[in-house]
Amino acid sequence: MSKHLRTGIVLALGLCACARQVVKAEAPPALQQAPRAEAAQPGPPAGPPSPPAAPPSPAALFEAGWADEQRGDPDGARKHYAAALQADPAHIGAALNLSRLLRLSARPAEAEAVCNAALRAAREEPRLLDALAASLREQGKLDPAETVVRRVLQRHPRDAGAYKNLALIEADRGRVRLAEIALASARKLDPADPGIPNTLGILAMRKRDPGAARERFAEAVKLDPTYAAAWANLGAVALAYRDHAAAEQAYAKAVALDPGRYETHLGRAWALEGAKKPAEALAEYEIVLAQRPQQEDALFGRALALKAANQLAAAKAAFEQLVGLANGSRAKDARAQIASIELRLARAAPAAESAAAKTGSGR
Repeated sequence: MSKHLRTGIVLALGLCACARQVVKAEAPPALQQAPRAEAAQPGPPAGPPSPPAAPPSPAALFEAGWADEQRGDPDGARKHYAAALQADPAHIGAALNLSRLLRLSARPAEAEAVCNAALRAAREEPRLLDALAASLREQGKLDPAETVVRRVLQRHPRDAGAYKNLALIEADRGRVRLAEIALASARKLDPADPGIPNTLGILAMRKRDPGAARERFAEAVKLDPTYAAAWANLGAVALAYRDHAAAEQAYAKAVALDPGRYETHLGRAWALEGAKKPAEALAEYEIVLAQRPQQEDALFGRALALKAANQLAAAKAAFEQLVGLANGSRAKDARAQIASIELRLARAAPAAESAAAKTGSGR
């Protein structure tokens, strides 16, 4: 079960630092219903051509990006936020949201570039510096990330985001106690942030205290029932206890809140697999592979689900795909599964021939 737990924890650790950096747009005005088309009527004589329409404003592009996020379209959101920044390099909201989406899609180097470009137009903006520190940390650049954090705290000693970043940096270094101290400072400044108890839960897991971790994750979703990372971590802890029903429920909430995270779909697939629901698990594995076609755990899980559903030929082909995967780590397991399937197929062949012979003689 360690792989299940590790996936959930890594997911939340990556999300925690940006939990409060989501910049929400104002609600757009209600759309008006288009008038019904009427029969064409002759109009007045043509006049001079109309001037070209003005390009959308940075604010309108930002609103469009936020609307894309609400529809579950991160690609569209990234394009709109990038266009807003092209029109206005100092648009802090677009820079924060674009960097966040790039980090969520495992592109922290691009997120770093976005932050640096925006900082040239909005120098020493603490939220941009917090996002820059998070982007550096996710690339493993822990010392430069800490330098940025200290830079923020020197000017803004009550910046909760800087303390959260510092906690994650110390956690990555294995300094759990220092991470807890930084989170205590962050909590005093921002007691309503669900990312803080969520990260404390992660640290509890590192200290091998799953009971305390579960309490922290539950505290996070109590503070904010829409905080998907904590629901995912509750699912991961339930998987560690082999409580597949509870894991399925927690992951279902996480998926509903944040359908774009492939790790959450993978965790739910494992929960469904453990609950003996291969068809539903297969559907989740397919979602993962649509986003990450080479994801080994999803490829292996999909093949197992096909085997459990008695789709042996398809399962064999899926395991063969794993064997041929460059730099794969599951080839040995896949070969063993292929041998098992071939044995089942060989045993089934005489029975099928006998049944066909009886059918033929009966005619």
